Amino acid sequence: MDTHTKLVECPVCKNIDLSDLNGYQKLYLLKCSQCNFVFDQRVPTSKELSDHYNAYKYSHLSPITKETVISFNKLLDYFEQYRDLGNMLDLSCGQGDFLAEAKKRNWNVYGTEYSEAATLLCTERGIKMHQGDLSTNIFNNIKFDVITSFEVIEHINNPHEFMSLTKNKLRAKGIAYCTTPNFNSLLRYFEKDKFMMINFPEHLSYYTKASIRHLGRENNFKALSVKTTGIDIGRLLIKPQSTLRDENQTISKDKETASYRKRYEGVSENARKMMSSNLAGSLIKGVLNYFLNIFGLGDTLKVFWIKSK
Repeated sequence: MDTHTKLVECPVCKNIDLSDLNGYQKLYLLKCSQCNFVFDQRVPTSKELSDHYNAYKYSHLSPITKETVISFNKLLDYFEQYRDLGNMLDLSCGQGDFLAEAKKRNWNVYGTEYSEAATLLCTERGIKMHQGDLSTNIFNNIKFDVITSFEVIEHINNPHEFMSLTKNKLRAKGIAYCTTPNFNSLLRYFEKDKFMMINFPEHLSYYTKASIRHLGRENNFKALSVKTTGIDIGRLLIKPQSTLRDENQTISKDKETASYRKRYEGVSENARKMMSSNLAGSLIKGVLNYFLNIFGLGDTLKVFWIKSK
């Protein structure tokens, strides 16, 4: 029997009319009848969170791909029109790769991280850091032109606190950029209850275009753009591995066997190389992303918000 504290209202709209998500009952997923937000009803303990996030290793810098550097710089090109104070904040910035690229372009870069190892590593890279839980008074009275969060908001079950922090630290007419897995991804319909993004206690909240727009409106943000892009070809071509669960029916951290992961990663890497190595591949990728966005089926939600008040 699961002993976690359970949420009794929707974290986005506070509605109490909730129902088990059909087909995902054993994974403790609920759906809100009002805003259709899907979330894990369990509240992880402090020990679970500490054990999970402190398990990440940041002892050295992992190399980033040329494609990632290009993607970062396209994003930074867009942010130039919002440069005023010259301050940029990345929430849960990992080893600081994005901020390192921004620093090369003379942004004053700030980041946050939960783990001590990541905080020390980013500090060594010249990034001003806040370690630990987020609060609206981080970095004193400094305001930011740009606040980013890459694959962060799905890790929390109090999104209004997260949005309040973003609103408080963003200057008037500043821009916020957020990415998160898309629960309406084509892959979720393919993998069903084996969907790789469902992973307690790491992932707690599951957004769609509609629910993330609703969250922004509730916090006085105007959505400039909400897109869904990308699809992991490897996961489409290889049958999902059976999900292993422990006695409490939570997803095991070792849910995939080594052989499955090796095959999946090989297929995914070959597909990425094919899509980026020539003009035909790039055209196919562009057309695919166009339709994935139109129908809201891409793997990743990408949101640009502007502070409206």
